[in-house]
Amino acid sequence: MNDHTQSLSSSEFEHVTFVAEVAAGQTVLMEFPEPIKRRAVLVRSGPAGTHPQPVPADDLLILSVPAPVQEDADLLAHVRAWVDAATPDNDRKSQMIALQGAQIFWAPGCAALLTHADRHATVRKALIEFSYYEGELRAIERDLGGLWPELEADAPLAFEFNEKSVRKRQLLSRRFQQVLAIRSRLAWITPHVLCPHLHPPTLASQVGERLRERTRLTHRLEFISGQLEIFERVYELCGQRASDFMHARMSHTLEWVIIILLLAQTILVSVDLMSTLGK
Repeated sequence: MNDHTQSLSSSEFEHVTFVAEVAAGQTVLMEFPEPIKRRAVLVRSGPAGTHPQPVPADDLLILSVPAPVQEDADLLAHVRAWVDAATPDNDRKSQMIALQGAQIFWAPGCAALLTHADRHATVRKALIEFSYYEGELRAIERDLGGLWPELEADAPLAFEFNEKSVRKRQLLSRRFQQVLAIRSRLAWITPHVLCPHLHPPTLASQVGERLRERTRLTHRLEFISGQLEIFERVYELCGQRASDFMHARMSHTLEWVIIILLLAQTILVSVDLMSTLGK
């Protein structure tokens, strides 16, 4: 076993998940502010192996490596390979950040940090915080991407709504509610993604700022917001067309009821008049 493998074997990993309710016995690593109502809890931890097991897409795997006295390029390469191997999406390679003597590797679902013991808790908290917001944004991108085919199928109903379309009203309502739910999720994390730089800067704030820049978090949020506007516009038009059609159909139904009642009254009057004249 070479020195680098020994260093990784002596390192520690932590599997972190984000939950709304904490179960008995779970260790809470971080609590997010309202209205997010999420807590980062420790699922398991232990010595890091040379072949990491990927965690679920919405969870986070953190590798903590004791920082060497001098920077070791080979060790950094081994740590980066460990992170890449543990990333659920192997096409996404890790990002590296070096700040104030701390080396950080980050990829969706996995991170590694080489820091001195006195800075470890600060950097780990910044990683957990950023990973949650990035993961939420990634989940929104995934959910919104899956709705595009449905939007394309529903778009003609924003222009014309007819009798055959009535059976789709509930489906359109559910899809509009999905879009509103995504908008709400985006609104919850937006202040934390667009938060201003902290002055004077701290190590934790710098880690968050650098990661947001590397992952283009601000631009991605703007792209999602623009896409949501399209979804909202289309489904608002669909709702308006459906409402107009149902109102018109009800008006026509009432008109026919009135016509039928008038005809019935006319017939009764005619019959009564004929019977009177027959006498």
